[in-house]
Amino acid sequence: MDDFNTSGLALQKNLLNLRRERDQLKAQGKAEDAARLDSKIKRIEAMVAGLPEGMKVPTLQ
Repeated sequence: MDDFNTSGLALQKNLLNLRRERDQLKAQGKAEDAARLDSKIKRIEAMVAGLPEGMKVPTLQ
């Protein structure tokens, strides 16, 4: 179970990093790149939201 929680924490950290990168792209005026990254972030978030309750790590939002 520890590996599962570790993987969940890593996914949460990666999502946070992707959101930061998206925000930096927006700030730099690279709207198209930011929109592409935002689309990928939303797909990941939708996949996580669709997981059965027993598969969700408490750290995932």
